[in-house]
Amino acid sequence: MPRVLAKQFADVRAMEDVIRPCDLDWTLVRPTRLVNRPGTGRYRVSPDYSPPGGGKIARADVAHFIAAVLTEDGWPRAAPALAY
Repeated sequence: MPRVLAKQFADVRAMEDVIRPCDLDWTLVRPTRLVNRPGTGRYRVSPDYSPPGGGKIARADVAHFIAAVLTEDGWPRAAPALAY
């Protein structure tokens, strides 16, 4: 983890520590670097860490994934990572 992002990653971990024990249904979506490009609908999802070699993803594809999770009830109580 780059030192310059250490505080931000610590904040994310603290947020996840609050959410995980919650009794509600939740999904924590972890996109890699967000870029302003048209969505492709083709991206990789990994259950824990960013897929190997995946360093970015379009905001539109993250929105596509979130909509799919909400409508298909996928990835309950999980923190999938997204990348191309």
